Amino acid sequence: MIELEHVVKNFQTVHAVNDVSLKINDGEIFGIIGFSGAGKSTLVRCINLLERPESGSVKIDGVEMTKLKPKELYKARTKIGMIFQQFNLMPSRTVFQNVAYPLKGMTKQEIKKRVRDLLDLVEIGDKENSYPSELSGGQKQRVAIARALANDPTILLCDEATSALDPQTTGAILQLLKDLNKKLGLTIVVITHEMEVVKNICQKAAVMDAGKIIESGDVFTIFSNPQHHVTRNFVRTTSNLSKIESLIRDNSPMVTLKPGQLMARLLYVHAEVSEPLISYASRAFDLEINIILADVEIVSGVMVGGTVVIFSGAPEKINQALEYYESKNIRITVIEDARA
Repeated sequence: MIELEHVVKNFQTVHAVNDVSLKINDGEIFGIIGFSGAGKSTLVRCINLLERPESGSVKIDGVEMTKLKPKELYKARTKIGMIFQQFNLMPSRTVFQNVAYPLKGMTKQEIKKRVRDLLDLVEIGDKENSYPSELSGGQKQRVAIARALANDPTILLCDEATSALDPQTTGAILQLLKDLNKKLGLTIVVITHEMEVVKNICQKAAVMDAGKIIESGDVFTIFSNPQHHVTRNFVRTTSNLSKIESLIRDNSPMVTLKPGQLMARLLYVHAEVSEPLISYASRAFDLEINIILADVEIVSGVMVGGTVVIFSGAPEKINQALEYYESKNIRITVIEDARA
């Protein structure tokens, strides 16, 4: 378990990490998300003491890291792997040599077996004699992951590990990390500014802003019911429904209401997404319901979704439809109302 209690890290007058307390359980994939400058990268570097906090406690499996002597800290760090956005591979060394670099005190045969096992694990066993310049971005990150796993760590820290990759390659790397979490029981801490990454891989997450954790919990709850405005901004960046603001701003004919119409955003979670909510309300309340935007996706194995719709019909019937949706635990936001 990783336990941070009241951790503070300053750079002159900048409070990079400001009184942060956090627990990450063994075997979790935990996301720390924030916009640039939020303090998330500094926080993750406090876990392995690459950045030493001014105050606070950093415990790994009950061991207070800040009180370890240099040799003890070096040994403790061997059980904490780390990968970065820019891969940090040595260009003059082959893939094999890059992965073998952290291995100390082993025979040549042991190193050869360990490196080849790791390269097979990350699915680039055929690249051991290649140099970094000969690899794609995704292959470079796989090498970096293999190197981070060389000393058989129990924790893997990923600092913006997919930010330099295209979406398809990002998906492949995230799937690899999920597979490693299952196969090796790794605790993985993912630092990112992309809600999409957290949504696809993490079970729990914390949102940072100005050095503080402003919201934390399981990813499904954070995504489906964000409490802080910063979190809501992150969620909007991953949703197709956010396009409604630009359509309204551009006076698109798609969202120009006629007298008597109402436009609303409907957000729903769990089983409700499989129910015919739109068609039922249309029939039951004698309404025309035009879907402008829709977005349904999987978050932590559960469907979450929403629609932006325009209701046309008698005002009292529209009210009855809204009451029906509320009875189904649908969160309703009226965007524009032209019934008056």
